[in-house]
Amino acid sequence: MLPFERLRALARYSGDDTDLVLEAADCLADFGADPQLLTVCRRLLAHHPASGPLWWLCAHVVAATNPTQAAQDAARRLSADRTATRLASTLPFPHDEPIAVLGWPEVAGAALAERPDLDVVAVRSRVGDRTLRARLSRTELRARIVDEPEAMALEPSHLLVEVLATSPSTALVPAGTADLLWSLGAVRLWLVAGAGRLLPERLFDVARREVERTEDATAETVEVGRAERVAGPAGLDPPERLATRVDCPVAPELLRL
Repeated sequence: MLPFERLRALARYSGDDTDLVLEAADCLADFGADPQLLTVCRRLLAHHPASGPLWWLCAHVVAATNPTQAAQDAARRLSADRTATRLASTLPFPHDEPIAVLGWPEVAGAALAERPDLDVVAVRSRVGDRTLRARLSRTELRARIVDEPEAMALEPSHLLVEVLATSPSTALVPAGTADLLWSLGAVRLWLVAGAGRLLPERLFDVARREVERTEDATAETVEVGRAERVAGPAGLDPPERLATRVDCPVAPELLRL
C-alpha cells in the first residue's frame, strides 16, 4: 500500500490504541525527509486529537534530523512499554477491598490481568462502552462489570484511570471520570500514563484544544494533582514528579494544526 493510501486508512481508523500509533510510525518512517511529512502528521493528529501517543510520535518525528530513525525508535519504545508490568507489581498485595478501573483500557487492563488475586470491578463509562464485555472476555481475569451506583456500594480502595494524554499538570481522561471520583469519595486515584502519554505543557494544550474543538463527548480533563500516584514506564510517581519525566520535544511546528 502506498504511503498516502495508508494515511487515509489511518485517518479513518476508529480507535486510538497502540496499534494505530505503531502503524502510523511505520507509515511516517516511509516518508523520511519528504517535505510533506509535517502535513501528514498534522492530518493524522486532526483525525485523532485525543491520542497522546500519536502526538508524542509526531513530535519526535517532526523534531528529528532523521525522521525515519525517529519513527522507528518511537515504535520500539512504545512496543517495549513496561507500564503494565510495573503497575501490576505495585498494586496492593494482599488486598481485601475491590480495585476499580474505569472501563477496561489497554495498559491498566493488562496490569490487572497479571493480578488474579485482586477483586477487580470494571466501571462502565457514562458515555457507554459496547466493547467492554468483549475485551474482558479475552482475559482470564474474572472482573465484575458494574455501573457507578454499584461501584459506590462496593467502596473500592483504588480507582485506576488510564489517561488519553497528560501534561505534568492536567490529564485528558475518559468522560465521566470527575463524576466517578466525586461519587466514590475517599477512593485513591491512580492515573495510568503508559509510554507516549506524557506531553510537555504547550503541546498538551494544543491537543486539548483540538479535542474541545471537535466537541468530543468521550473525553474530559482532570487535574493531575488529584491523583495519589501516576503509573508510567518507570513505575509509580507522585504527581509533582511528572515534570521530570517528560521525554517529548515541544515541536513548534505542531503547536498549530
